[in-house]
Amino acid sequence: MSSETKKENGSAIVELEKPSTNGSTSPMLTVKTARNLCLCLTFILMETAKQVVTYGSKQYNGGKYPLSLSTIVALSELTKLIVCVSIYGYSGNLKSIEFSWKFAIPSLLYGMNNNLFLYALHYTPPPLWNVLIQSRILMTALVYRFVFKRVIPPLRWLALILLIIGIAIAELSGSSVGHSIQETTMRLYLRALILSVVSAVISTAASVYTEYLFKHNDRPFMEQQVQLYLFGFALTSTWALYVTKGHPFQTHGNLTVGVFTLLIAAVIFGGCGGLLVAGIIKLIDNIAKIYSSIMAILLTAFICAGLFPHSFSVNMMYLVSISVIFASSVLYERAKPTRRTIEVSDVKENKTVVTLQSEIVTEPEKV
Repeated sequence: MSSETKKENGSAIVELEKPSTNGSTSPMLTVKTARNLCLCLTFILMETAKQVVTYGSKQYNGGKYPLSLSTIVALSELTKLIVCVSIYGYSGNLKSIEFSWKFAIPSLLYGMNNNLFLYALHYTPPPLWNVLIQSRILMTALVYRFVFKRVIPPLRWLALILLIIGIAIAELSGSSVGHSIQETTMRLYLRALILSVVSAVISTAASVYTEYLFKHNDRPFMEQQVQLYLFGFALTSTWALYVTKGHPFQTHGNLTVGVFTLLIAAVIFGGCGGLLVAGIIKLIDNIAKIYSSIMAILLTAFICAGLFPHSFSVNMMYLVSISVIFASSVLYERAKPTRRTIEVSDVKENKTVVTLQSEIVTEPEKV
């Protein structure tokens, strides 16, 4: 990009030219696009598989998880830790890690939320939970507005209104909790709603703290991930030992080969899913994460409707709610406030200093 500086009446005028394009596609761009598509597709399949096999391991085992849900969460954290340590250790930087207890706080919150997810599946199928948990977007916005005093653009308020409407439509959709609301008790339905609100609060707190921690910490990205999952495994495994009274691998129900296979798959997919989210946010952007998440929700809904028809079926109201939430999420991200200014100063002896300032207000993301 070239620029020209002119002087008129003692003032400096800086003209910035946009870079020219010849319409050709760089080979690197093609490789990058293919990588991004593969990353998003893998996340969609992993996230869908995680929820389906996790729910299936309970449904095909008499309504009980084969292992304590706290043990399943601890094993998932161990999977994430092994992957991160392997990647970071390959670069030869493991010996340089300086541990900080500050990473234990978000690890604790994420561990609580993962346990809550498995517990909530006793009262609601994954597709409905995926809709209810979107209230965390609203809570995150409220925290930024009233705690951190950040300005929320009007379009984002509109997006939040659409989000509330989408969740309300899903709640009114009888088929999203069964063939009719009469087939489930109001007590179970109310518990699902309460659990989703609690989960949204925990998720918001964890995301806001993680964003603050990452922005005020100069450690490499992978070192941060290693510390998060190391503390995550330590805390969740300790909780698993306490809950199971020292027997974390005690089985429940009729542990057949099929159920055991689903359990192993749930642990692996649960561990890899979180890493893929971090990869999408780091290598692509939040919009790609939103699109991928919505696709995973839809795919999960249709698969659950086919495998567990007595627990969930897709109807028009549910599809409408997904569409409204999708529109809300994209609108919320597109309305991200930006500030961009150009300052021209120090015009003397035919020298012009141009300062370009650009700031994008970011939102916290779970990694």
